[in-house]
Amino acid sequence: MDLSKLKAFVVLAEELNFRKSAEILGMSQPPLSRLISTLEQELSTKLFERTTRQVKLTGAGVFLLKEGKEILNKVDVLDREVRFMGKLKHGTVTIGFSTATFMASLPKIINDFQECYPKLKLELYQESADKLLKGLSSGRYDLCFVEGEYDKSAFTKHPLQEEVLGALVPNNHKLAKRKEIELKELKDEIIILHPRKEMKGFIDPIFKLFKLIDIKPKTYLKRPKEVCPLLVSEGKGISITISGSQKYAADGTRFIPIKNLFMPVSAYWKTENNNQALQSFLSFVIENKSIGNKHAHCLMDII
Repeated sequence: MDLSKLKAFVVLAEELNFRKSAEILGMSQPPLSRLISTLEQELSTKLFERTTRQVKLTGAGVFLLKEGKEILNKVDVLDREVRFMGKLKHGTVTIGFSTATFMASLPKIINDFQECYPKLKLELYQESADKLLKGLSSGRYDLCFVEGEYDKSAFTKHPLQEEVLGALVPNNHKLAKRKEIELKELKDEIIILHPRKEMKGFIDPIFKLFKLIDIKPKTYLKRPKEVCPLLVSEGKGISITISGSQKYAADGTRFIPIKNLFMPVSAYWKTENNNQALQSFLSFVIENKSIGNKHAHCLMDII
């Protein structure tokens, strides 16, 4: 079924008059009759009951009218939006991101987008997840990239990537030569953490998972000017982080994946935001998203 046949069907289904429908469509009546007959043959079902006095929809025709109108409306909207985006030359998208999402795939997304839309400006701000979502709610940001899971009732959310979770350990650590570990193997380790208010969407699920396996880990709370990878290299403990952090890890450390565990990275925005530059960016991100190991378990699903 192509769109031209669907449009002709919708016009006839609304008018229930071949002559009038043909006039609306800019054709004569015989071609319209043949077009509808061809459509019915393609679908192997009658869409109209025809008599010399009237034209009526069958049950299948009523269903196709409803669904067909929705499809044609979506096509019209898509046509307008694509034409608009193609003409979009200027605009600004204000983007907030957490450290973890920067370590994931954000730099590549930004670079690839700017190659496609060199005249659209992206303003980038790095904040804690808590501040990002507050800024998104207040309108400071058009879009935020955050790891973990948050109350999304006020926002639209789109999963961007699944980052493998692992432990960042010193090179001389007993686990450093392993290719993969189980979470329970960290039971005697000191876990280096950011303050909960900064990364509660990341920290809370991890501690719930520890609780499920009956482990109460020892912790080291990072101070404001301290950096987790450096603390690991100094032997203060280990850090649970995402695989993307390997690009930014300190010398003397190694990332070990935790078996079958990943952390979701998602984009959040307000549905009512009608910034056309944002719509262009969202379309690009959604079309080019990267999903990792589909056989691993999402940390959010486990808890």
